[in-house]
Amino acid sequence: MDFETVDTQVRALSESLHGADEATIAAEVDRLKNLAALIPDDLWRARALARAERLPELITGPTAGTSEQFERAVQLQGEAMSAQGSPQERMAVAEAAIRAIAELADQAPAREAGTILRMNSSLARLIEDLRLEDQTG
Repeated sequence: MDFETVDTQVRALSESLHGADEATIAAEVDRLKNLAALIPDDLWRARALARAERLPELITGPTAGTSEQFERAVQLQGEAMSAQGSPQERMAVAEAAIRAIAELADQAPAREAGTILRMNSSLARLIEDLRLEDQTG
């Protein structure tokens, strides 16, 4: 048994088990953990076990944030994505939002911090697009 086998099964199940009941998902997690336990290498076994335990989240997606910081970060991201003006003005708005969102992630409950911080990836892509537009426009 190896990590790739467990990982492949986790990916396939994350697609095929949408809408499945909790008992079915729990049974698959147990089965995958039993497979992972057969991996001889300690590090790869631990990774496979962690991957198997993430199956429920992979099926349903991450839970939406509920904290004040999460709500504010969503608002900042939306404002930056829909900002009007020149590419330079829009980049400045997006850069300010990135800084503010990073601060919000630091203040947020641990369970939401990573989700909040990942909001910055779409803003970073926006800034890249705006830089290209500014250079070619």
